[in-house]
Amino acid sequence: MKNYYYSLDLFRGFCGYGVAISHLYAFAYENIYMEYMSLIFAEFFFLLSGFVLYPQLIKVINNKKNLLIFYKRRWMRTLPLFFIVLLLISALTGQLFSLDFFKYFFLVQKTLPNFLENDYYPVIWHLSIEEFFYLLFPLIVICFSPNNFISKIIIIFLSITVLKFFLNDSFDANFYRTGTFFRFDAILLGFILAHYKDQILHYKKTIILLFLIFAIIYLFNSNYFISSKEISHTKFFFIFLMQIASGLMMLSFILLEPLLENNYVKRFSLLISQQAYSIYLFHMIFIYLLKEANLSIFIGTSLYLFLLFFISTLVYKYFEEPIMKLRPNIL
Repeated sequence: MKNYYYSLDLFRGFCGYGVAISHLYAFAYENIYMEYMSLIFAEFFFLLSGFVLYPQLIKVINNKKNLLIFYKRRWMRTLPLFFIVLLLISALTGQLFSLDFFKYFFLVQKTLPNFLENDYYPVIWHLSIEEFFYLLFPLIVICFSPNNFISKIIIIFLSITVLKFFLNDSFDANFYRTGTFFRFDAILLGFILAHYKDQILHYKKTIILLFLIFAIIYLFNSNYFISSKEISHTKFFFIFLMQIASGLMMLSFILLEPLLENNYVKRFSLLISQQAYSIYLFHMIFIYLLKEANLSIFIGTSLYLFLLFFISTLVYKYFEEPIMKLRPNIL
């Protein structure tokens, strides 16, 4: 079965715009339901990260010399633009070179509960998890034999899940969901799905049916999950629900692959995929500015979407892409 999916480009773009639009209504227009929706879009990215990094991590397992190359590729892809946007948003919010700025800079702002005094760049919890995963997980997998690594990864995934179940009373719902070392299991699930994708994708009707069931549960139980978010077992099962729904959603997108043979559809999918990372980093700046402008929802949303599309396209073409061309290739 093929290794490159245009449907995953479409999925990445869908996630990027989904997070950004949800956050606009949540933060600028104080819509609680859209804040709830933003959680599932963010979760999608975890599964996608694990899924698309699978081939590179397999090469690290097979050849330990690829470890440093993996680090260089990941950090060149993610960190340069992050540092620039952090400087911009810190200047905009009057936090430049504050103590919280340096916590963001080293991506340690969610390593401990209530570590920040002012969480002025709240969406970066996601990047903190991914960066620490990139750092720590390859150090573990290079110790595995190429023959049985997946069984050990499944054990790690289940161990984290069980540990989280017993710690659900120890932290509030926000830190339980966003703590840097609490969410490695979500990326691992994407890795596991990538390993077994050929077998799983044979069950097309089952995937779609289960996705619809879990999506309905998520969409129509928002009031319960919002009002009961601090109940111990609810915290655990809410994240479990998001992980399963996210995995099924990603697999459902892959099943759309035969419908994406049109070159225009492929180009559109690739375009919005390329925009996704800069949208993720930049969108809070636009939200701060639009909130100050106090525009109507229609005008604010239209301007916001234009800015996201225009800026992210330019940033990818003139900043992200040139840097990615400099990255070393994994052997």
